[in-house]
Amino acid sequence: MDEMKEVPLNQSVKLITPRVTALITTVDKGGNVNAAPYSWVAPVSFSPPLVYVGIGGKHKHTYINAKDTGEFVVNIVSEDFGQQAVNCEEQHSPGTNLMEKHGLGAEPSKKVGVPRVRESRSVMECKVKEMVEVDGSDHVLLIGEIVHAESEGGIDDVKPLMHDGGRKFRSVGKETELERGNN
Repeated sequence: MDEMKEVPLNQSVKLITPRVTALITTVDKGGNVNAAPYSWVAPVSFSPPLVYVGIGGKHKHTYINAKDTGEFVVNIVSEDFGQQAVNCEEQHSPGTNLMEKHGLGAEPSKKVGVPRVRESRSVMECKVKEMVEVDGSDHVLLIGEIVHAESEGGIDDVKPLMHDGGRKFRSVGKETELERGNN
């Protein structure tokens, strides 16, 4: 094993990698769709089923829209539409439909008023449970309760795009089974 080296603290969170890439859809008060890619997405709880999204500030459309409407959808990004999803991170004016601009389709969700991404093979429709602002942090946590979820299958069927950081992404690799004391 190589000798460990100190990692600058502002880069230490990058050690938690790869992370699943999700396109978070929201709507503004006027019904305009917003879609933005995030990789700071993870489960919080089984019961109730909660998921969080780490958002880079209260000025982001995702944060504003979720706060105003109380809903959002987590659309897992697959390899086949990864570039289109990542293109949705461009700076834009409120009301600009980046999904449409980058060739992604929208379809109605089952339990929330926010559309989901047609190309996504796994979706979680959420109601905002809490928005957490940590003093001095550059991110806010959007915590949602999953009120409806659908998937075309397991991880090998969905082929989620994983984010290493920056421009680097990867596919899910080989599965390994390990013994666990609680299962």
